[in-house]
Amino acid sequence: MRVVGTFHPSSSVSRSLKCCLTPDTALEHLAVAKTDRLEVYSLQPDGLKLECTADMWGRVVGLQAIPAREEGRSNLLVMTDHPDAKLVVMSYQVEGGVPALRSGSFHSLVDPAARQAEFVTDVQVDPTGQVAVASAYAGKLKVIRLEDGELGQAFDVSLPEINLLAYTFLHTNDEDRFTLALLHLNHRRQIQLLSRDVLLDDLELSPAHFNLLLTTLLSERTFPTLDPLLLVPVPPHSTGSAEDDEDESGPAHRGGVLVLGGRKVMFFESASLDQQETRKEKQRRLSKRLSSGVQAEVAKAKEKEKERESRKLKARATVKWPWSGITAWCAVDAQCRRVLLGDAFGRLAMLAFNEANVGFTLVPLGETSPATSLTYLSAQVLYVGSHFGDSQLLRIHPAPIANASEETLPIPKGITIVSPTALAAGSGKGKGKGRAEELDETPAREGRVVGAKGTFLEVLQVHDNIAPILDASLADIDGSGQPQVITASGGRNTGSLRVIRTEADFQEQARLDGLSGITDIWPVRASFEDETHSHLVVSTLRETLLFSLVGKDTITHIEPSAAGFSTNLPTFALGNVPRRQTTTSGGRTTSLYVDSPLVVQITPEGVRLVEYDAALQTFSPVGEGWYPKKLGDPTLAGKEVVAAAMSPSQFVVGLTGGKLVLLNLGASDALQVVKTRDFTDEICAISCTPFDPSKNYATSIAVSFWGSNKVSILSLDSPESYLGSVCEVTLPTLPRSILFHNFGSGTRPKDADFRPHLLVGLADGSVVTYAFRDGELHDRKQSHLGNAPASLSVCTVDRRTVVFASAARANVLYWDRQRVRSSPVGIKASFLEIFYMVKGATFNSAAFPSCLVIATASALLIGNVRGVDKMQIRTISLGMDNPRRIAHHAAQEVFGVACTRTSPGRIGDDEAITGSFKLLDAYSFQQLHHFQCNPEEEPSAVLALPGNGAGATPAFCLGTVLVRPEEREPSRGRLVLFSLSSSDGVRSLTTLASQDVRGCVYALARVAEGVIAAAVNTSVMLFRIRESVPGETSPLTLDKTAEWNHNHFVTNLVWDGQYLLVGDAISSVSVLTVVNDATRISSVARDYGPLWPVSIESTGNGVIGANSDCNLFSFTLQRGPQRSVLEKDGVYHVDEVVNKFVRGALSSADVAEDQAVKASHVFFTSTGRIGAILEMNDTMSLHMTALQRNMAKALIGPGGVNHTKRRAPASPRGHTDAEASYGFLDGDFLETFLAHAHPEQLLEGDIEAERITLPLATVKDVLVQMQSLH
Repeated sequence: MRVVGTFHPSSSVSRSLKCCLTPDTALEHLAVAKTDRLEVYSLQPDGLKLECTADMWGRVVGLQAIPAREEGRSNLLVMTDHPDAKLVVMSYQVEGGVPALRSGSFHSLVDPAARQAEFVTDVQVDPTGQVAVASAYAGKLKVIRLEDGELGQAFDVSLPEINLLAYTFLHTNDEDRFTLALLHLNHRRQIQLLSRDVLLDDLELSPAHFNLLLTTLLSERTFPTLDPLLLVPVPPHSTGSAEDDEDESGPAHRGGVLVLGGRKVMFFESASLDQQETRKEKQRRLSKRLSSGVQAEVAKAKEKEKERESRKLKARATVKWPWSGITAWCAVDAQCRRVLLGDAFGRLAMLAFNEANVGFTLVPLGETSPATSLTYLSAQVLYVGSHFGDSQLLRIHPAPIANASEETLPIPKGITIVSPTALAAGSGKGKGKGRAEELDETPAREGRVVGAKGTFLEVLQVHDNIAPILDASLADIDGSGQPQVITASGGRNTGSLRVIRTEADFQEQARLDGLSGITDIWPVRASFEDETHSHLVVSTLRETLLFSLVGKDTITHIEPSAAGFSTNLPTFALGNVPRRQTTTSGGRTTSLYVDSPLVVQITPEGVRLVEYDAALQTFSPVGEGWYPKKLGDPTLAGKEVVAAAMSPSQFVVGLTGGKLVLLNLGASDALQVVKTRDFTDEICAISCTPFDPSKNYATSIAVSFWGSNKVSILSLDSPESYLGSVCEVTLPTLPRSILFHNFGSGTRPKDADFRPHLLVGLADGSVVTYAFRDGELHDRKQSHLGNAPASLSVCTVDRRTVVFASAARANVLYWDRQRVRSSPVGIKASFLEIFYMVKGATFNSAAFPSCLVIATASALLIGNVRGVDKMQIRTISLGMDNPRRIAHHAAQEVFGVACTRTSPGRIGDDEAITGSFKLLDAYSFQQLHHFQCNPEEEPSAVLALPGNGAGATPAFCLGTVLVRPEEREPSRGRLVLFSLSSSDGVRSLTTLASQDVRGCVYALARVAEGVIAAAVNTSVMLFRIRESVPGETSPLTLDKTAEWNHNHFVTNLVWDGQYLLVGDAISSVSVLTVVNDATRISSVARDYGPLWPVSIESTGNGVIGANSDCNLFSFTLQRGPQRSVLEKDGVYHVDEVVNKFVRGALSSADVAEDQAVKASHVFFTSTGRIGAILEMNDTMSLHMTALQRNMAKALIGPGGVNHTKRRAPASPRGHTDAEASYGFLDGDFLETFLAHAHPEQLLEGDIEAERITLPLATVKDVLVQMQSLH
């Protein structure tokens, strides 16, 4: 059984709007729809604040605000897409100070017998908020009455305009009149604009075109393409003067609609009352003639009707649109006098009605991410939602703020522009048409385009979006064992690579270089109870250094003679301690710890006690200390300290020969021995950290040993049991560092949140954790931090106490979701420093409050760690170069990226597309080389080949296609082999071979040494790489050795080590084998169902994949003596298009020895979702399947969506009741069990047969294991 989980949710924005979701109209909100969930932000003076999110259990395609019962408050009307199209009302509620979106009324739009709408699936609400109209199917609309912010009566209406391109409600003078403006493609493939009334009483649309907007055809020259076309309703505008309003040359108009998406922006005005009456009378006479019995009259009337419908009316105002297709718009003001428009390549402009006449002025503003939604918030602040780039919060300035000498946006030739100065000079002149002619000598209806310079846009906030992901790679770039996700993301003008990793970010504030051989660090306070540190002690392999922190820019090294500490030796342990005071009363002696300036230092010689003089700001020795060689004890003769640890009142010292000594601080600041114990092995490391941080003493000691690799737990509960053995464990390698730590807030074993753990840092860079319960070690888990010895220390990060684990990499260990979680720390340092980090410690000084000091092998870094468990997304911008395929070459430490570049033009103009192959450094992602493809050639596949990739050994194979518009199927492509060469330290690509093929190279796979499989159109071909013979022009040659041609379009190819897995985009999947030394391909098994796969990957004994209907599927290869078959063993509706599967895990997270689930695959979708496929053992699968069944009955999604039906496989006609999902479990849904208020009820089920016998704790443990893997 496989489990589907989410690592990174979908980040593509489909809709956004501004609204007031509370009765407090002063508080405004921004609602953002991201594929399958809603996010609500409040508008704050310092930006957007996320208030709440809600999963919608469906793809959101429509979002509108509707008036609620309370005055000034709105609800959200959400429309989800096929296969389970719905309208759902979501209301914003605050309960106990926690905001949330709650599902209200809903209405299903599903009609299995109807054909899905081809051009527009959306919902529109009339300006009064009384009626909503949804378009989901061709030839019909759903009309819903809205009552007090909820859905009321709903009914279907037939729509004669079958190919609907866009629609919107028009502004009318009658609030009980609801008129739709409709843009459609008629039977002659002409674009027609018309209007119809929604007749609520008759439950239908008006049979005839309504007269509020006169019917007109739109010119094919102005609108050469169909997608996207948009309609913008414009309310009437009045100057307040009756005389001016009647002036046709003035600025007043009757309202109407803007038509966007053509080479011009056009404004069609609503008809006057006289025009409506005239049209109504003509329609009445025409209807009368059509109903007459005279055939000649009927024919004449039909001809007249045809003539009227083919008329092209002039728009009231137009302006040329200089750029590509408009994808989003928003009005700046309620009167729609200014409208912001964004095109497919991120060009943003403002369309403004002129103040003197009904004409347009188009002002370019700058470049943004390609917008799917635009929402004007307030005070010149704009939200840009995007599918192809990051969503942005922008401020629009009235004057340019940068690049003042460059064009704001490029304006193509043939479009007349006016300068901003001429526009400003004309603002005070007379009104009317003559005024416009003074500026540009063009009629007012044709509008003006301003030729501005400089950008008017300032980016205030950026919201990461990694959609669409077309390809991806998992790569352990730094050798830490922690894979990073590298995605080929973005599109249009925002192509990028995204490097994604869950890690905390270290923000460096200060740095001290020039140190070598650092082994440990200890911040020191002036007194035990002080909260700030005044000094820093650094131990090296040979000496101890003391630094004073004077200011933010000054760290002073104190000379050894004035240090007070033992500086000629390394230090094992050091820290502030309280002074112990004892009192005797009634024969009973009690101890009291008070604040003191004492500091204990433990070196190889022994234990030294020093005191800080605040007045002189110096340290000086106190007492005699404890030095084993000077005590005269024959059992300690010749022994020196090899390991040490301390708590505020206990000092544990390990001596040579395996002797362990426990000391404390007695009266008169004298160090006294409490207990000793001898061991057979040499002591390596010690820990005596109290589980209760409020106490000055520990109740347990952990000791590790050389040779045996054991860790022993010793008791400190009572004097009688001091240093007595509790338990022990043996590790695979040397336990170099050990640490006791309580991850919970409880301080006693009876407390619910008491989480004592033993952590062990091994010499090979591994970190092992154990839960310490009832005197025993449980739940062993292990992670890896590289190949340097791991060290452990307790720190404070983001106001929580954590464990800082460091080696070649650094991790922060913390408690979350009922387990110890690990978050890598991204530290930007030189290579040598990243290679080995020694220790981290909490550091809080006046100059560096709440910081962390990190010691590397040669430097000290002071800074803040932010965002524990936060997903860090690094963007490598490629701009107009859109990455399509990516491959990682581990030996050369480079990435090969195949890109396409589209040069944007005006709507209807040909777009020039070029292809390239880039070589990027794997660490810095700097471009090392750029290979330009031939004209009309685009890259289509990339394969990284094993080996060193230098000289005559190929590193990459690039597959291309020659794109010719006149061809229905590509007829030419080629394979290109590259190796890497280096000259003067600069690496570049060298072409080793090029081989033409007959078609597009959709996919590549390495089959054997020197053998490559290529998917070319309908066939699978094998090519052998050989050295060229004299007379051949290239160093290597690709010889075709075999071909298998039994498919429609082979778009996926995977080699699993034994079989070649083939995905046919039109058919299904096949399993092939390569025989006879790669000279023949034969079929092993094949699925003949209409699967339409988009991507596939091997499971080791079968295939996992995704199809165009957003389903996951899996097959197992069943081998038999006579024949082998592909047995379908899983199907699951994931509701997104999965473009890529990669075998592997998302992290090197803790791996428990008895783990029920293991990571197997990672998948990537077009909306920016990164998911994990987990393998679960059979026994646990039965219990989890039963739990999912019980939860599906109890937990219903927004809009009454049933989980079982939601995950059932879907087809173009929707979900089917004949087949449910199987072979896959919904991990995200199952994990909500952990937060359920009454999980026991879910285990019980409705009947005895549904009861789950697995203990609740075991169920939670398995779910926590699942969470740790994604």
